[in-house]
Amino acid sequence: MSSLRPHRQSSAIGFYGFIGLLVLAAVISQKARADTFETRAVLTTEVDSLVKGGLDVGSSGLSNLDLTAHWQNDRGWEAFGYVLGDFGGNFSANRVGDVQVTSNIDCPDGWRLFEAYGKKTFGDYKAYVMAGLINLNGIFDVQDNATVFLNASHGIGVDYSQTGLSIFPTTGLGLVGQWRLTSHQTVRAAVFDGVPGDPHDNKKFVYIKLSAEEGSHWTGEYQYDFTGGFVKLGVWKNTAILERLDGTGRSDDNGGTYVQTGFTLTGNDDHGLKGWVRAGMADDRLMAIADYVGGGLVYTGPLKNRVTDQLGLAVAAAHFGTPYQASINEALKREITYELTYRWDIRDGLSVQPDLQYVQNPYGRSDIDDAVVVGLRLKTDLMAFR
Repeated sequence: MSSLRPHRQSSAIGFYGFIGLLVLAAVISQKARADTFETRAVLTTEVDSLVKGGLDVGSSGLSNLDLTAHWQNDRGWEAFGYVLGDFGGNFSANRVGDVQVTSNIDCPDGWRLFEAYGKKTFGDYKAYVMAGLINLNGIFDVQDNATVFLNASHGIGVDYSQTGLSIFPTTGLGLVGQWRLTSHQTVRAAVFDGVPGDPHDNKKFVYIKLSAEEGSHWTGEYQYDFTGGFVKLGVWKNTAILERLDGTGRSDDNGGTYVQTGFTLTGNDDHGLKGWVRAGMADDRLMAIADYVGGGLVYTGPLKNRVTDQLGLAVAAAHFGTPYQASINEALKREITYELTYRWDIRDGLSVQPDLQYVQNPYGRSDIDDAVVVGLRLKTDLMAFR
């Protein structure tokens, strides 16, 4: 979608080197009784089938392996490492043809160092600072009530993700700070590498390069918590130099805003009906997607004796900007995706999730029929050590 976003694969040396570091950290952690160290391996596998419309009816298998290691002590210091292994990607690009991506594990194949950062917390968690390779979407524009859904727009709005952020599957260097102003108000801000990874090399396990042309990405978010919910307001600016879509030159003044709210309709934090709404805008002189609106409802514990299962219905709508439509000489409609999903928790650490999505106007194009996608996801914890 955006030319900013790189795709790359790993070298085996980098991967096995990281595994060696995990083993070394585990040994060190046993020497420090006041410290805690834990590792985890989670495998997500998925079969997605385009049964009607789109580009190419058929099925594809996707898989995602998360390997994480977390160390912390009682003095507020933490270190975190995260390796991703992704295989069988490009289902949306090859079959559906949509811009929002029907699966949040759909990406080019490869091993990647996803996160590696240090963190210091101050004053009984009133504030923290972290630096290193960081997933921006683990902190900013997190749609808390939407985590059960598979469509990528319910993880981070497509108006924001299109800019080539430090998010799944490719991250860059970042510096993040958060301050809890009151019991109800929190402010967080960050600066990231403007173009994470290397757009011209897809063979690297990790790639770090800072340059004036690639610029930087600045973001801030204000959160207000109320009984049963929250409101978040975010702003961002990316100084990477881009060609204007209207052909009037280049610009380093790319920016946007988003707002979202989550709320509880019935029940409490662990059970009942919750919802959320999110909207965002980007600079349509530089970005293809001008604005986005999404939202949905999630019921936790919908059946008797199934207290952790989740049933959800969501919608995500992306609107293409006028300059982009003019640049490709094509009138595009709003792409709208409807998703119905149910996550069945078989036991702790093992779940099965059938999923149905209807994509209206894939990529906004009139020559692509509306798409129907049926998916089945299996997620399991392979290992946990502490």
